[in-house]
Amino acid sequence: MATDKKVKVQINDMNFYVVGDEDANYIKSLAKSLNDRIKKVQKSNYKLNQTQCLVLTALNILDEKEKFKSEQNKVQKLDKNGELYRDSLKTIDELKKFQKTLIDDKEKSDKLISKYRDEVRDLEAENKELRLEKISRDKEFIELQAEIENLKKDKKTLEEQIYDAQKRIIDLSREIEN
Repeated sequence: MATDKKVKVQINDMNFYVVGDEDANYIKSLAKSLNDRIKKVQKSNYKLNQTQCLVLTALNILDEKEKFKSEQNKVQKLDKNGELYRDSLKTIDELKKFQKTLIDDKEKSDKLISKYRDEVRDLEAENKELRLEKISRDKEFIELQAEIENLKKDKKTLEEQIYDAQKRIIDLSREIEN
């Protein structure tokens, strides 16, 4: 438990004993500051009596205290805003990284799409060539079938001619023998 100290101070030509656990030098510096302020108010307003001067000094100190609190609130708000700003910057950095990832992924996707489009184009060209080749071969096949049919007809005709010639040879051979 702290021990209370008794410190003698003089404020506006009056002696006071301040009791507390604060440092004596701290108490004396507060008293000196208050005394200086009272003297300043007395010099500025020489028509005021001692009580009026003390009340006006107290009012000035309260005014400064309230203004200080107001400024402190503003600083706290600015600190909160600064924190929000830092959070926003962090979020922006994260979004930029995510955007870069998306851009990289898009570039990779675009390259793949381009590659696949080239492959599709090549396959379509090859398919077109193969279709044209098939059409050409189908036409050639039809022509060859027609030629085979013609050759079959020619063969049949020749076979008939051979048969007729053999019959005639036999008939002529019989005639010669007779």
